[in-house]
Amino acid sequence: MKCIDVSSHQGTIDWKKVKSQIDAVILRCGYGDDIVSQDDQEFFNNVKGCIENEIPFGVYLYSYAKNLMRSESIQSEVEHCKRLLAQIEVLPFCVYLDMEDDSTKDLGIEKLSSFAKFFCKNMTDAGYKAGIYANEYWFNHYLDAKKISEEGYSIWCAKYSLERPNIGVPYDIWQYSSTGLLDGIQGVVDMNEMVRDITNVRDEEQKPTDNQVNVFYRVKVQKYGWLPEVKNFEDYAGWRNQPITGIAIKVDKGSIKYRVHLKGKGWLSYVTGYDVQEIKNGFAGNGQDVIDAIEVYYYTPNEIRPFKKAKYRINGYSWQYDNEKTNGQDGYAGKLGVSATKFQIVIE
Repeated sequence: MKCIDVSSHQGTIDWKKVKSQIDAVILRCGYGDDIVSQDDQEFFNNVKGCIENEIPFGVYLYSYAKNLMRSESIQSEVEHCKRLLAQIEVLPFCVYLDMEDDSTKDLGIEKLSSFAKFFCKNMTDAGYKAGIYANEYWFNHYLDAKKISEEGYSIWCAKYSLERPNIGVPYDIWQYSSTGLLDGIQGVVDMNEMVRDITNVRDEEQKPTDNQVNVFYRVKVQKYGWLPEVKNFEDYAGWRNQPITGIAIKVDKGSIKYRVHLKGKGWLSYVTGYDVQEIKNGFAGNGQDVIDAIEVYYYTPNEIRPFKKAKYRINGYSWQYDNEKTNGQDGYAGKLGVSATKFQIVIE
């Protein structure tokens, strides 16, 4: 099967012309951390063109990850993919992490392979088929291709040659040229051979599911510490006007990221975990300084449609939906300078 991969470097593509020349395409969604400016500017246009012309598509994100969490992290790259994929209606046949940047080589094979598996597991848990892209040299020197393959993740390997890649394990896609020419695309484009048809795998694997999403949360207050867990709107988290200094949130389907603003100080980094004993990624806040605002963003898994959002509020103020800033929303719940004492959230 003939497959191409494209990004904003190809500019505006005439997908109606391209359709008859290929069997599938892999679209770049962005690069690096979960920052809007690092989204691929043609991603949604390319998705639209593929859907309208019934072209099977996968996606990839170019990786710069050097850490597990925070800045330049594999966790942020996972969230980058999830944020963009949550906005499209058709399931990609696979989500790849492009690992080939020279700035990450010094991390070594063990850490780079752990990043590869972390990305794939998180994307798989979110309902996608996942895989790793790299060139032959990377798979033989910087990545443990055997372990990646044994986990069942797809491998997409580059080798610009008439000879096929030799990486010791089977691969699904071989990128054999960067100088392809197609009617409908200005300039050159990467050419690939899909040696195993993986374009319909997700249709076979998808199963009906319950669309109800439950959210669980608890807060820490100055006087009494961590309070009991609350589910959905069964109650609220807080206690008799006690200032909140920490908050933990989790969902039973999909995933979330959340962060807090400390009164008189500023915003802390996003967290995604739910463990009040884990200060780095288990909860938001530092357990000491008072929180006055919170931002929550919910990622809808692919088996649930239509898309859902986090609906939440602090101290009975107006409802906030995800990090939206339309219709009078601020992008967060609460009022800067006013201590948060009561928190409610639901996914709907």
